[in-house]
Amino acid sequence: PDAGGRGLFLFSAFLTPVCSPQVSHSTGYFELQLISVENPKGQLLNGDCCDAEKSATEGHCGADECDTYFRVCLKEYQTEVTTNGQCTYGSETTKVIGGNTFQFKGGQKTGQNRNNDAGKVIIPFQFAWPRAYTVIVEAWDRDNGTYNDELLIERSIHKGMINPGEEKQTVEYKSLTASLEYTIRVRCDENYYGSKCNKVCRPRDDYFGHYVCDQLGNRGCMEGWAGPDCKLAICKQGCSLQHGTCSVPGECKCNYGWQGPLCDECLPYPGCVHGTCNEPWQCTCEKNWGGLLCDKDLNYCGTNRPCKNGGTCMNTEPDEYNCACPDGYSGKNCEIAEHACVSNPCASGGTCHEVPSGFECHCPAGWSGPTCAKDTDECASSPCAQGGTCMDMENGFECLCPPQWTGKTCQIDVNECAGKPCLNAYSCKNLIGGYHCACFRGWVGQNCDTNMNSCHGQCQNGGTCKEAARGYQCVCQAGFVGRHCEVQRNRCASSPCRSGGRCHALLEGFACECPQGFAGTTCEVKNDPCSPNPCQNKAQCHSLMGDFYCSCPDDYEGKTCSELKDHCKTNHCQVIDSCTVAVATNDTQKRVWHISSNVCGPHGRCISLPAGNFSCSCDPGFTGTYCHENINDCASSPCKNGGTCIDGINSFQCFCPDGWEGSLCDVDVNECNRNPCQNGGQCVDLLNDFYCNCVDNWKGKTCHSRESQCDSTTCSNGGTCYDHGDSFLCSCPSGWGGSTCNTAKNSTCDSGPCENGGTCVGVGDAFNCICKDGWEGATCAQNVDDCNPHPCYNGGVCVDGVNWFRCECAPGFAGPDCRINIDECQSSPCAEGSTCVDEINGYRCVCPPGHAGARCQEFIGLGKSCRHAGLQFPHGSRWEEECNACQCVNGYVGCSKVRLHPPPDADALPCPASHECVEHQFLTCFSPPCHQWGVCSTPDPPTPLHTQCEPNSGYLDNSCTRITLIFNKDKVPQGTTVEKICSELRYFPVTRTLAEERALLILCDQSYSNSDAVEVAMDSDRDRGQIQKATSAVIGAVSKRPNSRVMLAVVEIKVETPVEPPPVGYLVPVLCVVFSLLWIFCIVVCVWWTRKRKKERERAARSEDTTVNNQLEPLRNNRGKDIQYECKKLMGPSDRACDGAEGEEVGELDGEPEEDEERALGMGDKCPPQKCAVAAAQDRGGVGKGGVICTSRSGPVKAPHRTAYSPKDNRCKNLNAAKLSEDIKDHYV
Repeated sequence: PDAGGRGLFLFSAFLTPVCSPQVSHSTGYFELQLISVENPKGQLLNGDCCDAEKSATEGHCGADECDTYFRVCLKEYQTEVTTNGQCTYGSETTKVIGGNTFQFKGGQKTGQNRNNDAGKVIIPFQFAWPRAYTVIVEAWDRDNGTYNDELLIERSIHKGMINPGEEKQTVEYKSLTASLEYTIRVRCDENYYGSKCNKVCRPRDDYFGHYVCDQLGNRGCMEGWAGPDCKLAICKQGCSLQHGTCSVPGECKCNYGWQGPLCDECLPYPGCVHGTCNEPWQCTCEKNWGGLLCDKDLNYCGTNRPCKNGGTCMNTEPDEYNCACPDGYSGKNCEIAEHACVSNPCASGGTCHEVPSGFECHCPAGWSGPTCAKDTDECASSPCAQGGTCMDMENGFECLCPPQWTGKTCQIDVNECAGKPCLNAYSCKNLIGGYHCACFRGWVGQNCDTNMNSCHGQCQNGGTCKEAARGYQCVCQAGFVGRHCEVQRNRCASSPCRSGGRCHALLEGFACECPQGFAGTTCEVKNDPCSPNPCQNKAQCHSLMGDFYCSCPDDYEGKTCSELKDHCKTNHCQVIDSCTVAVATNDTQKRVWHISSNVCGPHGRCISLPAGNFSCSCDPGFTGTYCHENINDCASSPCKNGGTCIDGINSFQCFCPDGWEGSLCDVDVNECNRNPCQNGGQCVDLLNDFYCNCVDNWKGKTCHSRESQCDSTTCSNGGTCYDHGDSFLCSCPSGWGGSTCNTAKNSTCDSGPCENGGTCVGVGDAFNCICKDGWEGATCAQNVDDCNPHPCYNGGVCVDGVNWFRCECAPGFAGPDCRINIDECQSSPCAEGSTCVDEINGYRCVCPPGHAGARCQEFIGLGKSCRHAGLQFPHGSRWEEECNACQCVNGYVGCSKVRLHPPPDADALPCPASHECVEHQFLTCFSPPCHQWGVCSTPDPPTPLHTQCEPNSGYLDNSCTRITLIFNKDKVPQGTTVEKICSELRYFPVTRTLAEERALLILCDQSYSNSDAVEVAMDSDRDRGQIQKATSAVIGAVSKRPNSRVMLAVVEIKVETPVEPPPVGYLVPVLCVVFSLLWIFCIVVCVWWTRKRKKERERAARSEDTTVNNQLEPLRNNRGKDIQYECKKLMGPSDRACDGAEGEEVGELDGEPEEDEERALGMGDKCPPQKCAVAAAQDRGGVGKGGVICTSRSGPVKAPHRTAYSPKDNRCKNLNAAKLSEDIKDHYV
């Protein structure tokens, strides 16, 4: 079983093994539904009886029926099918589901009917569906719970091509032994789309995107979002693109320095008073303002008008002014009056009086104000009573009184009876604010001017008045009652609506709002689902119980026959050319049905061209690439007199304005033809109107009245009629003119409301748009979706145009509607000797023995096959096992080394022989509810893995890493377990690649500290480099959002690695040790060298005591050269001095003559080597004085360094002067 989760979980109604009720994920699944099985004799394929030892040829097999179960094997398309090969696409085995004969769809065949879900076989797959396939269905007999290869009842082999979808293909198989009938189909899993189920689209609404998926798997941004990943929020309409941003739709956040609801207003400089800005932090002063903050008033005079008493203000500086005062005034603002009354400031006859502050005006009646220039409003006290209107006058007022009142303030009642207003009355009585007429019998009205027996103005709400013997009678319109039709009748009072319908009262009656399923005036009729006909494309509707069924034409399918039928899904199609395919049909007369592409639309015919191209031959009246453009027959403007031309198919039609008719609107309509004039009136035809010359005192538009020229029909279109005695006048509303308001001044089509070439036809105050082909809507603004129903096959994408469409084919297909499968084998891509098998958008090479590779181009030679896990694998083959990738090479199986605990049996496959399905003991449910997984036990269970690197353990080392995956529990699929998450991590390709050479152990457990997290521990055999690579690879794979619903729910990743101690500085200690060893070595060498020199001197002293005088000859020969050399060797460095040494040494020689040799040598040690002069006055036997004179060319004097005396160093002793030659003396001073 595959622990990677490639199976699809279906509940027990599906034929999956009981031990694996766990959800896993796939890209799609192959579904086989058994319909019927017939084995009437109950015999096997070899002729034996199922449950009897005798042969079926000997007679009836008996009452004991076969225990029938099925094996389904799905593999690649094979020209010659092999039944014993590997089921490369998957396989499934059912339990015993019947006897000899049974069925699953409620048929009438013998045997009991069963739930059809029990006959359903599901084979999931996790690869791009190749369309071509081979399915082998085998019926077997189970004998006492054992599998026997000789118990085969029947085998059905079917091969073909099928696209994913809801449609099923029916397969019937009949033989002498048994007959089988079943259906097959392929369906894509959730979030998978396309003809191969390999296009993934998961709707989301989070930080990573805001989109939904259409039926083709394409992303569509949610409202308010845009961009390739739908992550770009659409800001508030009008929000400045330069200065505003948004993180959510409809928002408008301003950038720094900008403000306002649309972020289009700049922020001025802080403190700016009377200034504006075009860019942030500016302060551009308004008129008459200045200064840095625009707070200096440059026109103080105009703004504040500080000068009083007629003074003239003059601006001097910002915020500064001077007042030029008139005579008699002074002060800063001319506020001081000197002789205020000199200028006669008081108006309207006022008297001026000087006061300390200036002057005062004593105003006459009717005037007020400081200079008596303000007229007093006498109407302010509202002196007019009874609604009279007050008019202010100079020093007074006047009241305009209503007709019933008079007097100065409208308080005197007018005697209305003086004007004799009562016509048919006994008397007139004056009342306060009115009058009352005592009418004669039969007369009514305020002035007794209405005859009660007359119909004039009596009936309301459109009622018709009729004269009667005792007066009149009103014939009311529907919905009104009463003497004058003044009462509206409620027709809903009697509850006329049935079946729970809701009644609505109308003027003319009532209307019932019926519940669903009912219709009729009173909801008394059960609704017919076929009325109106829901079926499209001329399909016939058939009523069912609460539903309907559409009998679709051959070219359509779906519930309402709205979808274009793909005949090649259910039938074998032969491509004739790029426009035509041939489909087998059951019609005996024409066995093949040719179907043409509809890419040229209803007005064209597709013509095939080479290389999958095509062209369109258009019907008369149409043109364009796809015959989608209707030739404009109105281009010549054939309609006259303002007629509107409507383009048709190779024709046109004229819509004429009022008053004109004819095919070209060239015939004037004679409005007198219908004889509108009554009572002998003579009709005169006008343009779009008529006039009646009335006789015998008849009046009105049609000479129909003796009382008035006006009635409700005189003026059209809402005009108001005014009676002028012998004539009438119509006051027309806006937009209408003419004597009766029947001529439109401004047509509703003047504004051009119809878009995209639509033709506008004005109808009064309204208009109607006649759209061109390809457009619809009230104003022809909506493009007709020519891609509905979807015309493109095999996953092609339809591009909608204006009255045309174009199919953009999926890879591997061609033709105008993508029905042609491109043969990729035409180019012979496979190496010589191999067989090319055409597939959708690709090919597959079947390699001969000894060759491998995608095109069989690799020669691998002939090698041994491999036997692995009970299966035989040929040399060079590759396969996957659990989380590892394996390959067979010359009998050796090499697999990657991803180690794992026993995984749950997620593929729901039966355990192999000698294995048992047992309950998983260590299952941790992460997103309940979880079903129990099973695992296949083994006779020799593997040795459990022991490691300290475990989740939640806190242990870390150089080869152990812990990763914490934090999930959004709301997005984790239900039924997900921790082991399922771990299996997906192990199944990552990068994980298997890293485990090819070294073992990689991955363990998972739910976090103890966070219930929304899973801890993952990774161990790699003490290899720090590999564990670091594996950690980075796993984190990268999870972060890239793999094709997994579980990993899509990860919101945060935490990594724990061991903390490395700070690096120790080994360099300094090592250098110290090295230098110490060097010093010790140097000291040892020096000691050794000193001791060696000492021994050499001792040996030399013993040998030279007897031969010292023998050294004279060499000294003479070398002329002092060797003596100087020896002195240099025995003396100290050149910087030594002999300060004070001469006297000291001389004194010592005087006092101790027996040590003259030693003292002479000692003095020689103190002398510098540049010059060495030795004098001797005595020989070895006598007592004398000797001296050494030292001169040095070196620098500063250092402390003397004394060299130990050696008896052999006697070559520089004081020599006998008498025995030396003059040559030797030349070397000494």
